[in-house]
Amino acid sequence: MPVDWLTVEDVAGYLDLPGDPSTDDNLVASTAAARAAVERRRSDLHLVDDATVAPADVHTGAMIWAALIYQTRNSPSGFAGYGDETMVYDSLGARRAEVMRLVGWRRPVVA
Repeated sequence: MPVDWLTVEDVAGYLDLPGDPSTDDNLVASTAAARAAVERRRSDLHLVDDATVAPADVHTGAMIWAALIYQTRNSPSGFAGYGDETMVYDSLGARRAEVMRLVGWRRPVVA
């Protein structure tokens, strides 16, 4: 069973959200999406048991990514740019380079 190296509590703490984060469906989905994307890309992390943790930079990058997805999803207009033919939806926006560097997106995928 994979370890939960990125939790809704981590993201809620980063965003300084009050209350029980596990009851916020948008936060749960945003966290799961960021975690899954990093796990698919970074198979070299070997996140397989409770003794394994993601490096701090990967954890921070994934946490920022999940927070940005959550904030965009909760914006008054919903997904910014979604459905607009001239603009592709991008939750990372101006922070793309920072987040991709932190999570190590350009590292080679290993089997």
